[in-house]
Amino acid sequence: MTLTLVVILIVAGGALLVGLAMQSRWHPLRGYARNLLITYVSVVLLLVAGEFYLRYVYADSKMEFALTRDNWSNRYIQRNSLGFRDREWTMAELESRTTIFAVGDSFTEGWGINNPTHRYTDVLAGLLGEDYAIVNLGHSGDSLIHELANLENYPYQQPDVILWQYFINDIDVAAKSNGMPWDYEIPPIPAIAQESFLASFFYWRVNEAKLFVNVHDGRSEWEFNYAAYDTPYIWDIHTQEIDRMMTYAEGVGARLIVVIYPNMLDPVGSVKYVDRVAQYFQEKGQAEVLKLYDEAAAWQLGDRIVSTRDSHASVAFNKRVAEMIYAKFFAPE
Repeated sequence: MTLTLVVILIVAGGALLVGLAMQSRWHPLRGYARNLLITYVSVVLLLVAGEFYLRYVYADSKMEFALTRDNWSNRYIQRNSLGFRDREWTMAELESRTTIFAVGDSFTEGWGINNPTHRYTDVLAGLLGEDYAIVNLGHSGDSLIHELANLENYPYQQPDVILWQYFINDIDVAAKSNGMPWDYEIPPIPAIAQESFLASFFYWRVNEAKLFVNVHDGRSEWEFNYAAYDTPYIWDIHTQEIDRMMTYAEGVGARLIVVIYPNMLDPVGSVKYVDRVAQYFQEKGQAEVLKLYDEAAAWQLGDRIVSTRDSHASVAFNKRVAEMIYAKFFAPE
């Protein structure tokens, strides 16, 4: 049933009730119709208000499948000419400062952070002062190979420092491209849920959980990622990706700082994998590393994430990350 058909049926139903309420042949029916018409109009107005709210007002930063999925990003993310959520930089500005390239995924882009000045990169820039420029190359959905390409393709100048935000799902491309399939079953979507924001909202509230289970083995997304780290040949491929990033940093003479985010919903559960990645960097001796699982575990869940539906780092946690980066890597001794 399409949205157009639903509107036609609503109008037809309303017209029928109006006709029954105004006719004079069946007086008892007229009374019932008038009472029902009041209820009918109230329900229709409620549905219209709900559709309007979800279409034009509601903005949830959760990466979801409902028609409301772009509301938040359309409202709060403005990109520069290079496609990043950052200001426009000039060569002259960068040449006169120590230039830090902050590269990462949605944590660095600031997903769920309405005001970009509250991201850890922007807070860090404030702590460092005017002698530094932090160029934000974070982009939601990126993993290691995309992040390296963002560095290599930056047109203005090479970095003095690379601030690399690593998330503990960055292994997924290596896994999915090399024999560990991840697919989810998309339930049939009614036509009305493809057109009406209200219908889409409620449809996906009921069905979205099905999209986070691998149809091949029943694993959740996090179980899939952890299994990838525990699969030797996938881990070997992933370390080659890490090596490429370190090789790039060495090639341009940039200081490499790695900030490793855990699973923000369960930081303790991801300790093993954060440590494995950190240990690899330390064995190579080419990067300075900050692990965030202890800090994340010390915070209440509601304080460290954006919302119950968005597990990205909160404004407060972003601020704390910036302070930790500054204290460990930049503060005067």
